[in-house]
Amino acid sequence: MDRMYGLRRNVAKLFDNKGKLFLMAMDHAQGGCVEGLEDIRQKALDHADTALDGFLLNVGLAPAMGQEEKLLGRKLALRTSFGGTMMSAEFTNVHANHVSPETALALGADAVVMMLVMGGADYRSAQAMARDIDAYHRLQIPVIVEVLADDYGSTQTFDVQANGARVAAELGADVVKGFYTEKFDRVVSGCPVPFLLAGGPRGTDIAEIVREGVDAGIRGLAFGRNLFQNSGSHELIARLDAILRG
Repeated sequence: MDRMYGLRRNVAKLFDNKGKLFLMAMDHAQGGCVEGLEDIRQKALDHADTALDGFLLNVGLAPAMGQEEKLLGRKLALRTSFGGTMMSAEFTNVHANHVSPETALALGADAVVMMLVMGGADYRSAQAMARDIDAYHRLQIPVIVEVLADDYGSTQTFDVQANGARVAAELGADVVKGFYTEKFDRVVSGCPVPFLLAGGPRGTDIAEIVREGVDAGIRGLAFGRNLFQNSGSHELIARLDAILRG
């Protein structure tokens, strides 16, 4: 028996809407009560009838997906890692996973999301990530890895995103979540697994970034503040979805 058959099925189901995936990222626990996310359940309900495929949530608020009939058909990407709050005196380059594979299954997660922090003593982050990917894969749970930099200000640079995406994929990630950079087509082409665009530099035209991303071969979007802090989020989602799926 092919033990990875279930995993391949579950990864494929992430992209069952014209081969693409569109998530609203609301996993911002590090910032506390973030503007626009004062009531996450209501925010999700307000967007239940949009072109979004689902939501990225932390474990404490994920059960809301199962309590609202309008949300039951939406995909749940479950954030399993945490690296501290914005009030911390220092940042760690290991965002430890605190949600077990069994809990992820019990919540009905379609995928889990964890961090790879590049730079510094990044072997610690990479080794922890690889071990945890293996644990989730034993239960056929798809793993999305987000690429950050140890020096957070360097996250949206070509070297961090291109090398981080490749490292994540080679260590077992099923999907990579990363940021727009210069030479973005090379970031995506060097990543052998589906790439989700998480955003781009402040002040840029998000629709143009998505258009460039689609041309480069991205398989989806996972946007946060660009959506939940936008008073015209419904219109923006429709516009971005038209670019993403054509």
